[in-house]
Amino acid sequence: MADIRARILEAADAHISLVSQMSDLEHAPFTLEQQSKYLEDLKVTLASLKVGLGMLRKITSKERKGHQDLRDSFARRYAHKLTGRSEKFVSKIEKEEREYLEALHNERAAEEKERYLEETIAETESRVAELTIQANQYVNLKEESEQLYKKVFDGPTPEFPEEDQMEVAVQHAKDFFAEAQSRCNNDQEAEKIMFRAEKAVARAVHFCDEALSASSWDVWGGGTVADMIERDNLSKAKSTVSKAQMLLGQAIDLQDAIGPFDNVKVASGHAADIFLDNPFSDYEFHKKVKETYVQMRLLHQKVQLELQAQRGRALDSKNNMEDAKSQLAAARGELERVRREVFEHVTGIPCLVGTPPPYDAMDSPPALEPEEIRTT
Repeated sequence: MADIRARILEAADAHISLVSQMSDLEHAPFTLEQQSKYLEDLKVTLASLKVGLGMLRKITSKERKGHQDLRDSFARRYAHKLTGRSEKFVSKIEKEEREYLEALHNERAAEEKERYLEETIAETESRVAELTIQANQYVNLKEESEQLYKKVFDGPTPEFPEEDQMEVAVQHAKDFFAEAQSRCNNDQEAEKIMFRAEKAVARAVHFCDEALSASSWDVWGGGTVADMIERDNLSKAKSTVSKAQMLLGQAIDLQDAIGPFDNVKVASGHAADIFLDNPFSDYEFHKKVKETYVQMRLLHQKVQLELQAQRGRALDSKNNMEDAKSQLAAARGELERVRREVFEHVTGIPCLVGTPPPYDAMDSPPALEPEEIRTT
């Protein structure tokens, strides 16, 4: 007992320094995440604006040309004057001018928004760079703090049973998180494999469909060409479904709730059948090809259903993993609180948690006004 108190007193100054520095930087990780998302949104908004601005410039250019052409058309003006329609001509010029000025206004408003976004992006990038440094410093300080705690609280601490209890709780939370993370990884990988398997079976269905069409043609006198197309597509279907079955096996190894799946026996014939062709054998083989097609369709439907089910399992696993991660973070936070209280109790020096500097988070990116994105 005296030994742990001695370790605490020896580490007291380092502990107070670490707690103080961490308090000053505690806001950095969250604010960095917030500002990084904000920066991403700004860039998306700017990219959208640039597309709209390009179209607005085309509209302005078109309206400017129409306005200038009409205004400078002395021949038209003279013709209207001769026919007593000068007022109508002036009205048309005014209309063209209004449309041109409106287009010019929209373009300039969008350009102002573009400049504002570019300036805001530059400022936010600078802020993100600064926060990245602070967040890294905070992570390093956390690691130093954890190392200090491990050194001080190594082994049982009967004098401080709550600390021992929280160490056990953290270890249980670590084990739970590791298991949840492993399950999540397996389910996500199984989902990816099932997706590939579904695509492979879909291709096999396509090949069987092509073979069935060729087989129908062969029954009605398609001859050697129909036979060759039929056998070629069946061969492709066989190799493709073989690959799919291999993938399905891999998915089942990762998640035993998947499946089972029936094996599809792809119809096959002898090469000599192509040259010893007759209507009876063609019809018999046609029935085998049709049966292959039906089985392949049933397999595809089964794989599609299992893929959807696996997507649900993968989502559940991800949510469970996130819950386990939160529980681990909470347990670690509680252990840190208990250890700080132990330090306060032994040293008599309060470990005050400083208040992070005030920070006014920026709002979401400014929305575009309708006239800034209007293209027609």
